[in-house]
Amino acid sequence: MEVDANVDLPETEGVTELEAQMELDRLLADSQFHSTERNRNFLRFVAKEMFEGRGGAVKAYTIAVDVFGRPSSFDPTTDPIVRIEATRLRASLAQYYESRAEEGSVRIELPRGRYIPVFTKAPPQGDNLDDVDAADEPRFEGLYSGWWNTASKRSFIVSVIAVAAAFVTIWLVSAKSPVFSDKPSVAVEMKLAGNQTDIEAGLIRDYLMIALSQFQTLKLAAGQTPDVVAAGAAQAAPGPLSFNSAQRTTSPYHVILKYHPADADRAVWWQIVNPVTGEALHSGVERVLVDKKSETDVRRELVTNLATRFAGTRGAINSIELARELTAPTFGNGCILRSAVAVEQFNPDELWEAKTCLDATLLAAPNDPDVNAELAIVLLELEAPEVSAELTARALALANRSVTLAPTSDRASYAQMLALFRTGQMEAAFASGYRAMSLNPNNSVIPARLGSLLFAHGRWAEGAGLAIKAGMIENVPNTDTGLTLALDAYRRGEFAEALLRVQQMGRSDNYVANILEIAASGQLEEAGSAKDAAHRVSSYREHFWTSFRADMTARHYVPALIDQLAAGLIKAGVPLPRPVADAAN
Repeated sequence: MEVDANVDLPETEGVTELEAQMELDRLLADSQFHSTERNRNFLRFVAKEMFEGRGGAVKAYTIAVDVFGRPSSFDPTTDPIVRIEATRLRASLAQYYESRAEEGSVRIELPRGRYIPVFTKAPPQGDNLDDVDAADEPRFEGLYSGWWNTASKRSFIVSVIAVAAAFVTIWLVSAKSPVFSDKPSVAVEMKLAGNQTDIEAGLIRDYLMIALSQFQTLKLAAGQTPDVVAAGAAQAAPGPLSFNSAQRTTSPYHVILKYHPADADRAVWWQIVNPVTGEALHSGVERVLVDKKSETDVRRELVTNLATRFAGTRGAINSIELARELTAPTFGNGCILRSAVAVEQFNPDELWEAKTCLDATLLAAPNDPDVNAELAIVLLELEAPEVSAELTARALALANRSVTLAPTSDRASYAQMLALFRTGQMEAAFASGYRAMSLNPNNSVIPARLGSLLFAHGRWAEGAGLAIKAGMIENVPNTDTGLTLALDAYRRGEFAEALLRVQQMGRSDNYVANILEIAASGQLEEAGSAKDAAHRVSSYREHFWTSFRADMTARHYVPALIDQLAAGLIKAGVPLPRPVADAAN
């Protein structure tokens, strides 16, 4: 867990204060130090406070307010921004100095568990790595952080991956006690009223258990009382994966339900409790209007809402587990939780960190279908031209293995769909996607992504229909849902609707979303919006207009949609080159 440092004097090891200040200035001015501006400001601030003797006053609250612009009401226990950014800064520093290891040179470190930097002299380059204390706790942050945005270094990706794999192997074998987290254990209890509603309440509980099992993100304690689950979790001995030192940690949860029928609606009150401590962690009410629906339809909608609420990627239980992960990262299920967030946010640094963690877990648990599938998904989200073929081939192999290991896993079929689509095997990909939907009809992520792939392939109505279905399953639409519906509005000539939908997504990091915003703005002659979107996409895809058609084709968008988008880009003033066929005439 990150804690605030309590120091008053500059901490240097064999380094004068002048040398430390010179190194700080040099580092911040070096273009090879790949870090965000906010993390440069972070480092600049904490170093200044240290140099001026105020190190003891540097707290998470101070950094959040003075560096990251958080309000005075900032609470570090609910907002992990400082811990997250400290992890990224720590990783950027480590990566930078790995390539600059001259003997005797000054280097800056941000030790784990504190916010004040330490200045040291680099050791002789001939130091034996075997002298490193094997009892040191393993570090989970940022093997690749800060490096990804440097185009000049992408040619080294293949060798870096090979070195990383070897490092991870050594890391797991030598670490004294790497922690592996497991899926949380959940017991579901429906409180009965002792009247005629008990039969319907029991049915809701039974169907909910089925729906939760389809997500396969939880370990269901079917037929056990919450006390038994709690005792089992508390007394469970560490279970090694492949190495004797590996440990598993599990979290027990008790979900309590109460059914409340009324004339106009049916409602289920719920509460998530930690049975070990008795603490109520989360509670709420799911309500469905009866209107003209049958009892079966009402029950199905209630079960879908509850299952998504508890077991979905952004559900209550996984959110609690993710909060624990941000404080104390683990291998195993913890990697899967963090990678899902990295995929949703499409953060390149965090995707590479997730890949590293999943690679390590796979070494210890090669037959875990969830790890195989999640690693395949992460590999397919990485955009590295020099290794894309290698990554795609490995992703397909991992996805296929996951399906073999767990043929009823929706995650496995979902990963296989993505891999097959990337390799151009469209019909096979769509078949895998529909299989994933049938295995878990309550997972909104599946129809959202399948719909986006179908739409890109020119199956407009089918793709948009699945996007709408995904939105009905979960009220908070994800990126795939929003983008598919925005593209569909643009295709139909509803440019104002397309622009509104894509701007509501708020995804400045999404290439297709930015292209769509420029095109829709061009069609509506809104120069300001077009200019802003063009500036965003240019920040990570310089001269994007020269590769627009190739980029969209690589994403398997059909020529008809590419041409429609191109027309909007041209109206926005984007200097697209003429298609090869036109240029030849």
